[in-house]
Amino acid sequence: MLINLENLQRDVAADGDTGRVSRFVDALLASPGAAEGELSAERLYWSLEPNNYEIRADIWEVVSDQVDRVLVHLSVDPPVITWVTHAMLESLGLSESAAGERAFANLGCALSNATIDFQDIDGVRLGFITTSLPFKSSLLLAPNLREVAEDLLGWPLMAAAPDRDFLYLWAARHTDFFKRVGGVVVREYSQASYPISTEVYEVTDQDIQAVGSFQTEASRAAD
Repeated sequence: MLINLENLQRDVAADGDTGRVSRFVDALLASPGAAEGELSAERLYWSLEPNNYEIRADIWEVVSDQVDRVLVHLSVDPPVITWVTHAMLESLGLSESAAGERAFANLGCALSNATIDFQDIDGVRLGFITTSLPFKSSLLLAPNLREVAEDLLGWPLMAAAPDRDFLYLWAARHTDFFKRVGGVVVREYSQASYPISTEVYEVTDQDIQAVGSFQTEASRAAD
């Protein structure tokens, strides 16, 4: 098992909760059993992930220059996110395409059960989502996003997903509004335990496309 302790270090540094260490160990010990004993097609999802991992997932598709969508399995107790392997699909009796379709459908169900709220900022509705799904940023991929969000926020949408559990949405017609959220996006990305990207996405009926990105201090220094 390949473990990255940097995410745990960020979490403990952020809130001082040293109990995270024991819970982290418990999750690691439980993850092999969870992956084998709780496998279910109903727990398959696509998850947004940065594409800079040293070891890639078995099943993934490109979203942008910086981000992929990875097929994952979410166990129930404890809630462990596992990258799906070909062996896991064999156990489920699913092809990659069938598993991918199920993952999209499950994201759609999660979005239907979520709540979209908004904050009015200078006449622009900035939307955010409340959900039990531990990687809410991936709801950007839900096939029913337009159906759920259009009446409240408009369509097409712009979006930012700086970390696994953070998602901003607003109507694409507000072309300059991205400047208002840049500071928050960079801060969330820089402090996140599971950062994804500072990219800004345009979401249409056809696809999701990165149309720009915010610079972090590290990227500015590199320039």
